[in-house]
This record gives sequence, C-alpha cells and structure tokens, in this order.
Amino acid sequence: MSEKIAVDLGDVQKTLFLPLWGRAQETVKPNPLLVDRTALEIIEKVDFDFSTITRNISELSQVGWIMRSISVDDVIKSFLEKHPKATIVNIGCGLDTTFDRVDNGYLLWYDLDLPDVISLRRRFIQKRDRQETLSASFLEEGWLKKITVSDGILFVASGVFYYFQEEDIKGFFKILADEFPGGEIVFDACSPLGVKAANQMVVKSAGMDERSFLKWGVAHAEDILYWDKRFELLKTIYYFGDKRIRLKVRLLGFISDLLKIQYMVHLRLGESH
Repeated sequence: MSEKIAVDLGDVQKTLFLPLWGRAQETVKPNPLLVDRTALEIIEKVDFDFSTITRNISELSQVGWIMRSISVDDVIKSFLEKHPKATIVNIGCGLDTTFDRVDNGYLLWYDLDLPDVISLRRRFIQKRDRQETLSASFLEEGWLKKITVSDGILFVASGVFYYFQEEDIKGFFKILADEFPGGEIVFDACSPLGVKAANQMVVKSAGMDERSFLKWGVAHAEDILYWDKRFELLKTIYYFGDKRIRLKVRLLGFISDLLKIQYMVHLRLGESH
C-alpha cells in the first residue's frame, strides 16, 4: 500500500476538502449529477481523516457544492460559445477539476491559489496544455500582470470571497474592471443570514473553529452594483431548482434559495475599450 500524502494547510484553506469530499460522494451515487473521479483518487491518497469534517454535514450542503460546480461549468461553457479562445481564471482553485469538464481545446486557463494549496494541488493534479498555475493571494496585484487575454476573460471563484471583508472584495473587483474592462466574473455569495447558517451548519459541524468562519454576506446581488457604476449584473443563479435533485433535498433547497443562503452572481466588469 502506497504511503499517504501529508497535508499542511491553513485554517481557511482546509475548507477546500469539503467540496472535494462532496464531489467524491456524488461520483459514487447511482445517478450522479456530476462525476469527478479525480476527487475520489485524491481522497484515497491524501493523509486526512475526512470523517472529522463530514460526519455532521447535511445532504443539502453536499448537493449545494455539486450544484455550484455545475453552475460554474454552465457559465464557462456559455462564455466559450461566444469566446472560444477565452482566458479563464480560477480564483481559489483548491483541488478543483473544472478544467477537465469544460476544456474546448482552445481556451487558456489559470489556476490561482495560496502557495500551500498550489503545492498540495501539484501533488495530485497534473497540469494540462494551456493550463497555468499562479501561486498567490488574489488580493496581491502582481499575478494580474501574468494573465494573457486574446478573446475575452472570465474569472470564476467558488467558496472564496465570503471569507474576506467586503472592502477587500470591492477593491478587488474595481481593480479587475480597471485591468480587464469588459471581463466577466462568476462567484458564489451568501446573504448575511446565509453566512450565519453556513458558519453554524457547515463550518462548526465540520469541527472547524472561528478562524474558518465566513465573513462577507450580501443580501441581494444587485447591491454589488452600487460599488461601481461600471458593474453590470448578468444573472443571479440559484441552486436547487434542478429536478434531478432528490425531492426532499429540493424542497429544503427551495427554502435555501428563497432566503439566499447561497447563490451565484454573474457580473460584467464594465465595457471593453
């Protein structure tokens, strides 16, 4: 039996194991909404006791992570229909495998995360053609100068921004609008109620302490438009309307969607020059 790969991650970074576990769980279901065999392989290889963070996680949370991935996939595929050679930047990539599901053979892809995460990622996930990794915080501006764009740019961020303060996110979005006018971004957000619910039902249930708590909540996607007149809301995406989801989970999810416990925001960051 091969030796397990050790993990040394910060408190927030450890939360990347939750959606990874969720995708692995989905993959082995009889009729999975999403298949991620890499997630299964990583769980087998990594030296981490997943039972310590998943024993109290609800099916609603697990399905939510899957629907988030599906929603991001759909936005990327739609963007690529208009911009086949687009640049896609995956902010806070973790152990994400979106590239494998959406690659059209032409796009240029960047995976961005903190150095400890990128180091772990390289142990498990092979970099493909047209795929680059960037080791930095998204709040550092240096990595932006390394991005090449020839046919439009789309930033994606899953499970990232609500761990930061609103002023940090606001400043970052304005920088993106300055550097990449006409670019788009899709990311998940929570209402303030959703932040409280996630901290109690997910983070605390996973045995993590306040250092892993979510911080930023926004009640309505439209509120972000007040940050900068250049921003345009393209779509607000909710998770639990898919009829493939088990009825009991879908009914609970309807309440989650209604209260904006978690949802996705798709913005255009100004007009291209």
